[in-house]
Amino acid sequence: MSQNTYALLVGIDEYRSPSIPSLRGCVNDITAINDFLVKRVAKSKDNLHIKKLINQEATRQAIIDNFRKHLCLAQSDDTALFYFSGHGSQEQAAVEFWHLEPDRLNETLVCWDSRQNNIWDLADKEVAKLISEVAQNHPHIVVILDCCHSGGGVRSHNSEYTGVREVAVNLKERPIDDFIFSAEEMKRFTSVNNKQSRFNLPSSEYILLAACRDNEEAREHYIQKRGVFSYFLLDSLQKNDTLTYRDLFKRTNVCVRSFYPNQSPQIEATNSNYLDQPFLGGKANKRQLYFTATYNGEYGWSIDGGAIHGIVAGSENQKTRLAIFPITVENTHQLERAIAVAEITKTLPQLSYIHISGEKEELDPELTYKVVITSIPSSYLKIYFEGYDSGIKFLRQAMKEAFCGERPSLYLCEVFDAYEADFRLRAFEHKYIIIRNSDNRQLISFTAGFNYESTLQAIRSLEHIARWTNIATITSPINSSIPTDAVRMEIHQNNVEIEDCQIALEYQADNNELIPPKIAIKVTNISNMRLYCVLLNLTELFEINIIPLGGKTSIQLEPGQEAFACEGTEIPIFIPDTWKQEKREYKDILKLIVSTSDFDGSLLKQGKIEILSNRSRSIEDTLQASDDTNIDNLIKLVSSRAIIPDIIDSQESEKWDDWLTKEILITTAIPKNLDSCIYESPQENTEVEDKQQNQYILIGLCKNKTVKLIFGLTFTAAIFVGIFAFWQQFKLKSCKGTICPVSKKLSH
Repeated sequence: MSQNTYALLVGIDEYRSPSIPSLRGCVNDITAINDFLVKRVAKSKDNLHIKKLINQEATRQAIIDNFRKHLCLAQSDDTALFYFSGHGSQEQAAVEFWHLEPDRLNETLVCWDSRQNNIWDLADKEVAKLISEVAQNHPHIVVILDCCHSGGGVRSHNSEYTGVREVAVNLKERPIDDFIFSAEEMKRFTSVNNKQSRFNLPSSEYILLAACRDNEEAREHYIQKRGVFSYFLLDSLQKNDTLTYRDLFKRTNVCVRSFYPNQSPQIEATNSNYLDQPFLGGKANKRQLYFTATYNGEYGWSIDGGAIHGIVAGSENQKTRLAIFPITVENTHQLERAIAVAEITKTLPQLSYIHISGEKEELDPELTYKVVITSIPSSYLKIYFEGYDSGIKFLRQAMKEAFCGERPSLYLCEVFDAYEADFRLRAFEHKYIIIRNSDNRQLISFTAGFNYESTLQAIRSLEHIARWTNIATITSPINSSIPTDAVRMEIHQNNVEIEDCQIALEYQADNNELIPPKIAIKVTNISNMRLYCVLLNLTELFEINIIPLGGKTSIQLEPGQEAFACEGTEIPIFIPDTWKQEKREYKDILKLIVSTSDFDGSLLKQGKIEILSNRSRSIEDTLQASDDTNIDNLIKLVSSRAIIPDIIDSQESEKWDDWLTKEILITTAIPKNLDSCIYESPQENTEVEDKQQNQYILIGLCKNKTVKLIFGLTFTAAIFVGIFAFWQQFKLKSCKGTICPVSKKLSH
């Protein structure tokens, strides 16, 4: 059955208002994407329906009408594409939108007739509303914005051609009644929080590719007479039209920033599975962990992972080594397909410089390559094997071949004294059982017998835990130039701030029903420098998720700016029904990573651990774990800072990008006096529930989308690995800044 692609393509070079500067590449952008779509669909034999609005055709009302009359025709198996190339701007945000906008400005698309005869720009809140209308039939929705404030822009104060797709901020206050929301929608989407009205945007699923951040400018390519972002986006697709959104964005981002370092393209996906789908939809590829390598004329080759991502250069004898593949290679586990090898020479917070130490074929400086780590400096999770010899034999063989089927595991090593181990892997009664040594508790049971498949699954699960722990234990560099109190992270419950590095939350009862606690999260830049922030949630499923701040997975905060997680909505924290009687408390780590430079936080994400038998229980065992286990040695830190300038070689200190981390431990519990309550999960604010996997989803409306934050509180009944190391850190340092055991009212 053929599928339909509905495309609304808008390009504006000339504007009605004489105060809005003309552009030269927007119509060319639309011509290029139109030609690409025609060729692509001709090859796939799908149906293509294009509506183009060029210059004077692209009025505000025409864009709105074609969303509703054209894009809304897309059905569940179809694709809807909105492509805008033109000026972007900003306008004063109504107070109802302040919790969505740290700078209190709406981002806008400048239509052909904007700012004439009392006609407003098309605000991002209105685009969100139109997207939600298209989403009612559940097509695959793609939004591409090549304009300033698509992410953002800096104003040009003259009417000459500047190559900047931005016009002045509209300082005129816009009444909220002048938006395209109906009176009934205004009432439905408006809530009151702490005596302040808040507008919660309608939710929908889509993927957004934007030319820049919301405080940056989108530029035009002077030679090509195209938007720089559009040019490299189409160039990437023309070289390989099967690229996933993730790979497409990575290549486009690198190419754009090589021309204009201060223009940072953005990608946002309301459904993370979209990132691994081919452009314009299709079956998602199985995600593989890899970095990308690019060439810079000044610094040479580098990869997009650094100290923030747990990468270290190592010593002279122990380097982090890499295998390099063409971007089109899908299976990076086949090392024989690598075309070059390299090693890390220096790590910065957001990237690492590499030295190419061998090539099968010469690398092209204009291309982007996939990179996987093949060797890291020794820092292993210590594993003790016990039980049946037949099962242990399989385990030892799997450990030797864990990496790409031919090398030992990068993350695990076997020890022969149970008391030295971080985990024990037991082979017993034709199944493998992973046991945490610190509290002697079973975590996972694999019931497939002693064979290659079950053995490999056990080893993979332990490697998954090791990678999770690496991120959990990354700490701030000792000599970080960012003050420890530069960013304030606040947790609020019932509009009261809880100022502690360890937070205890409890369920309440209402009419014999358990009600989960709810929290709100806010971060504020109280320093005098521009900072970039990513907020992670590390769950008991050894999963790492990104909690959106200000509707973005990574947010830039100017001095004094603040941003709310999930746009200020309260986040309910659930304990799974099946375990409320067995284990009454669960723990999460909130980890805030702050950097002076932009970095790719998505590289830190990892899914939940695969569990075949997820009932956690104590193990009756003659080997008792010592309560005096040295927690500091449980997991060795995998990140260290080695970018201090050599004052002998330089009279002037070299300035590097810097970073720091903050952590808060949250414990959620059910008090014993609520035993009589009916154990049913509250339904409010939960739109998704995966019953098959006992997985609970936190829903937050984040910048016109539903962001699903998986708080996997369904794993082990005991305190998970890494919490101990985290707890030990807090025992060894006093609480500073915002961390102290008092509560106070939230002031607005």
